[in-house]
Amino acid sequence: MNSVSPQKIPFYQVDAFAPKSFSGNPAAVFLCDEALTDEQYLNIAREMYLPETTFLRPLFDDSSEKITTNEGKNWKTATLFEVRWFMINEETNLCGHATLAAAHVIFEEIQSIHTEVSFRTRSGDLLIKKENFEGKENYIKMQFPVEEKFEEKTPDTDLLKYLGIENQKINSCIYFPIKQTLILEFENKIELENLQPNFEKLVKNKYEIPIKKVGVTTKGDSKYDFISRLFCPWIGIDEDALSAVSHGLFAKYWQSKLNKTSFFAYQASKRGGEIHLELLKDNQVLLIGKGITTLEGNGRI
Repeated sequence: MNSVSPQKIPFYQVDAFAPKSFSGNPAAVFLCDEALTDEQYLNIAREMYLPETTFLRPLFDDSSEKITTNEGKNWKTATLFEVRWFMINEETNLCGHATLAAAHVIFEEIQSIHTEVSFRTRSGDLLIKKENFEGKENYIKMQFPVEEKFEEKTPDTDLLKYLGIENQKINSCIYFPIKQTLILEFENKIELENLQPNFEKLVKNKYEIPIKKVGVTTKGDSKYDFISRLFCPWIGIDEDALSAVSHGLFAKYWQSKLNKTSFFAYQASKRGGEIHLELLKDNQVLLIGKGITTLEGNGRI
């Protein structure tokens, strides 16, 4: 009987924006010499069952050039990579923590000879750099688009109820229509940390505005500029461990309140995560953080 050996695809699992192992937001990063089918990408993501699974593939100007993986030769010298992100049920157009995880693998595991690479994505090209930051080595800096427009909103009564908000004081409520994200400012950290939403009822209820995510935030302490949590049961994630893209929205919110454009923030999920942010011109935000590899191995298809 003839049998075909399964194709092996190296992968790493990385905790992104993690102050220590098993914190931050986990993502798997698969190193693909050749493009797979959409079905294969999705099946692998379902098998990993993480918030996001990233698929990396090096791209070269000379299309006739062969990709060889002996000692990671071309992976180490490549400056442009195709990047695709998959949740367990669909492909996503943009993901901050999975981008940082992919960059960590390129710079720290593959040991690229470069300190600057570009990621080609469905949302355009992203510039990724490895630089020192505040006197510390090997931070990853990523420039992402951030939504500019937001508007004041009166929070829906049922939304507050199912979020578990009863006697807590809400200082303000704003809405980002493009991201369909609502942000509520709490009076203090303890009320934010003790919040226990009813995710099933949140999803089943109907609201006047379309909602994909609800963020709650409060002014930080001596270490952090602001603290937040993010709930996304509408897209299949009850609570995000750390959402880098949504932190751009939090930064937009706190910009006028704190009168600054650079922030050090903490996401108070069960895992916990840290992220540095800098709001730039032209609706861009610089996301800064580190990753920690926790697993490595080979997938088979």
